[in-house]
Amino acid sequence: TMHNNDIKRYNFLQKIIFFVETVYSHRTFKEINKLIGEQRPDIAHIHNVFPLISPSVYYCLKWRKIPIVQSVHNYRFLCPNGLFYRNNTVCEKCRTGNTFHCFFYKCYKDSFILSGLYALTFWLHRKIRTFQRVIDRFIVVSHFVKDKFIEARFPEEKIEIKGNFLSQMEKDPDYNNKENYAVFIGRISEEKGLMILLRAFQKTNKIKLKIAGKGHLEDELRKHVFKNNISCVEFLGYVSGKKKLEILQKARFSIVPSECYETFSMSALESFSVGTPVIASRIGGLAELVEDGKNGFLFEPGNAHDLTEKIEYLHKDPNKILEMGKYARKCAEKKYISEKHYSRLIAIYKKAIDQKRDLQNNEKDY
Repeated sequence: TMHNNDIKRYNFLQKIIFFVETVYSHRTFKEINKLIGEQRPDIAHIHNVFPLISPSVYYCLKWRKIPIVQSVHNYRFLCPNGLFYRNNTVCEKCRTGNTFHCFFYKCYKDSFILSGLYALTFWLHRKIRTFQRVIDRFIVVSHFVKDKFIEARFPEEKIEIKGNFLSQMEKDPDYNNKENYAVFIGRISEEKGLMILLRAFQKTNKIKLKIAGKGHLEDELRKHVFKNNISCVEFLGYVSGKKKLEILQKARFSIVPSECYETFSMSALESFSVGTPVIASRIGGLAELVEDGKNGFLFEPGNAHDLTEKIEYLHKDPNKILEMGKYARKCAEKKYISEKHYSRLIAIYKKAIDQKRDLQNNEKDY
């Protein structure tokens, strides 16, 4: 493991080296090679290599004939900023490999230099097909993400779907312990659709809205609430653990108003686990997680009027909230427990190992 905060402590020379090693790190190759010699792994499971580890890790593992499984947490292989989102709208300009759009629009941290570095790194490795050729299995969390990778000409046979899961399930929730509020839990940034959420609550004063999370957009949201006198909104700051689950459990419903292609929503899944239905944008992987009319409602992304209608419809029907909450809990118990996902993960590992072994045997025969 490495942490991007280390970059802040680099001197001038280290920063120059960092730019080169983001594209291909000889240090990573050397350290991983040493680790393989010491540990003799059966398989390598990688999460994120950018920018400090670099794609050289893949080449070291391939050279040592170690099967590689890559978890896909965002769209970074297809979009250098990882979101498919720019200037408050969905953007797929880099999807097919011309990542220099990232440089022209300063998509990464609003910096020409860093955007250029990422654009070059991904353009080069897409050009020589590092990711498509060298990685044995990609684990994605939804059919939507898989489809985007296939559209970007990644090999379909290498892409496995395994959604996120709950490490442990809370005890049976108290479905009668609901209070008169809805909740948003997540990062407070443009792509999460929070301005649309506030506009929806401007149109209704029947229920409170609690916003839990931190992010650079928080001050702007607070000013908007004050300026427009939206008295039903409360900012809770960052919450976690039992406090977060308690807030979700007491809510009538939670809201995921994202305007970007969400891969999956852990806050929606946590809502299900405590018997709370979810109102979510019909976008990305959310439409696979939320079954419209069963464990929540879907609304048109960016449409405050549609969201308001869903809020008011659900708020005025406590029996529907109860029915949806119970179904949501069953969904969590049936699909998203850790035991099932462990079995699925091991099956993916086995497939990657067997494929690598068969390939090596065929090479020996030849």
